[in-house]
Amino acid sequence: MKYIPKNSVCILLCFLLAISVSGCSGGTAITEKNINQTVLEVEKALKDFDEESLKKYVESDTLSKILTVSNGKEQFVKLGQAIFEELSIDVEKIDVENATVTVSVINRDLYQPAADFAEELNSNYTPIQLLGKLKDDYFLDTNLAELTEQIESAPMQEAPQSITLTVKKGKKNLILCFDEDAENAVSGGALGAIMKTFSASL
Repeated sequence: MKYIPKNSVCILLCFLLAISVSGCSGGTAITEKNINQTVLEVEKALKDFDEESLKKYVESDTLSKILTVSNGKEQFVKLGQAIFEELSIDVEKIDVENATVTVSVINRDLYQPAADFAEELNSNYTPIQLLGKLKDDYFLDTNLAELTEQIESAPMQEAPQSITLTVKKGKKNLILCFDEDAENAVSGGALGAIMKTFSASL
């Protein structure tokens, strides 16, 4: 067996360790580059309403509840895509030291369509009945299609809103944390309207 000096082994191990650490931490380091990339990923995840990507890049109590209730059903995916179709997110300011990013967001004005829809359901069904209806494809097709049409005909908001999001490290990527105000802003008011009506049952 060929003799390898101990110093060479140590250098090699240190080199391999440095590479592995660099490779693993590249996406989780809180840098301007990674934050900018994460904002792009979040915008795409919302527009596609991609459940896996949303869980990967977004921390949001309301979205988590909605994803749990929707359980990947196609009707909810189409509704989510309609809600976020016209969403635009632009980075305004990145604060690496405090791990925050301020973004400008604009979407359709969706508060009223979502509020009207939620109120109608709430007046016709109890929370338990609504939970049962989540398994009824005919009910979902009919009602969510109607809401989707109302959303698609809603006007754009008059001006963008600025929101500041906390950035945190995930296992392999950065995560943007949305509070209620941020959730409401990116959804054009839709999530706020829905939660206002169903907060007791969700």
